[in-house]
Amino acid sequence: MTLQNRVLPTGEIAATPDRGTLMGNRGILQDNAQNLARRRWQHASWVTCVLRYKDWHREVMQPRNYTELFFLDEPTALAAGHRPCGLCRRPDFTRFKAQFNAANGTETLAQIDRRMHRDRVTRHR
Repeated sequence: MTLQNRVLPTGEIAATPDRGTLMGNRGILQDNAQNLARRRWQHASWVTCVLRYKDWHREVMQPRNYTELFFLDEPTALAAGHRPCGLCRRPDFTRFKAQFNAANGTETLAQIDRRMHRDRVTRHR
């Protein structure tokens, strides 16, 4: 069964068997049958993670757990409004944070997430 968990550059979530090179999340978006609800986010911290980190393993789209979303590549994830994870992608995150702060006058991660979320919501009106 092909799950609806691939993020397009527009931010839309599509069903495709391709996984991509990065994984991310926006909170719990699926029901117990692995179908997406109407909502497309639950929080403002949209991150992208590496597909493998340490020895961690997750079953995709499990009930009451965040919805694993997949991106073709870094430009797709950024275009869709996701930032690098501060845990598994620390060097990318550090660079992103410094550049975003310099360009936008923000200072904290919370300010970055609020600004990115505001821009995402405004873009999709």
